[in-house]
Amino acid sequence: MSPNRLFLPGLLAALVLLWVAWQVYAGWGLVTLDLRDAPLAKAIAAISRQGGIEIVSNLDPSTPVTIKVKRVPPVEALDIVAVRTEASWQLAYLGAPEAGAIDDVLAIFRAGGKTTGWASFNAGGFSLIAPQSGAALDLRGTLWTPSEPGGLPALLEEAAQKTGVFLAAPADWKPSVSAPEAAPMAVAMPRLFRSAGGVAREVFLLRASPSRDDDMGGGRGGAWIGSRSGGEQRGGSWTSSMGGQQNTVARAEAQIALLPQNEQERAREDVRLMGEFWRGMRDLPEQERRAKAQEFFSRPEVADRMDERRMAREAKMTPQQRVERSKQYFERKQAAKAGQNRGS
Repeated sequence: MSPNRLFLPGLLAALVLLWVAWQVYAGWGLVTLDLRDAPLAKAIAAISRQGGIEIVSNLDPSTPVTIKVKRVPPVEALDIVAVRTEASWQLAYLGAPEAGAIDDVLAIFRAGGKTTGWASFNAGGFSLIAPQSGAALDLRGTLWTPSEPGGLPALLEEAAQKTGVFLAAPADWKPSVSAPEAAPMAVAMPRLFRSAGGVAREVFLLRASPSRDDDMGGGRGGAWIGSRSGGEQRGGSWTSSMGGQQNTVARAEAQIALLPQNEQERAREDVRLMGEFWRGMRDLPEQERRAKAQEFFSRPEVADRMDERRMAREAKMTPQQRVERSKQYFERKQAAKAGQNRGS
């Protein structure tokens, strides 16, 4: 047999192997699912395994989920699951003097219990910025540049407010530590907790929506981990309720940096417009606030942005959810119209 006849099959086999290796490499860390009415636990396990992330949920693990995605980031798959189970999720970093404490608090959260003895640091539970595609932002890459001097609670509060990432630690654990160097949260948080003499855990929390039963002690879930550090939710203006104007601006800019380059300027303009609106509302009487809000949200450019976000969110719903959402919207419009007629 000639050398060429031996060489060609060998070359073909090598090319096939290279193609397979490339397909595996290109899809590494991405999620492909095709589930219909599968238990939530199965969907979470698949996302965790394929995406290389840990997900802890306080939803009933038997909740049925239908999802079909191909090679999407794990946070996008998780976001679709959250939409379809009417839940919410956050990236969280938990720290403690030893790993067992983190295991214990996650077990309580998973069972739908209240996690006492822990302090949480949270900027509001949602991203200020959303890509035009409607895809979920992966806040693990959010850059944190510390400025708060020593003290673990102060640093955790600053990090949460400037990035939008959920952080938690035992309430009585307050070591004096130095601020870490500026780094993405996936790097900065483990460094910070290690410097405090403890351990860190990166986890995505999937939380059931609060219900009336939660307040009465009979519901499953509804709460994140720990109690809000510094007391109850802040009052006042839009920016003060989310950590103050300086932190809100820093958080928005940190999240904008995660967007594609061609979307960043538009996102900055959106943040500027919203900031101007809420600052202008601060000292107005209630009636003037209502009129100003109606005028602002009726502007074509604002209405267009809101429609884009709404449609991107609805695209992640099941057909049944979209029908129900349209029905609820129609009923609200009818109720508002009836109220206006009664008042005229």
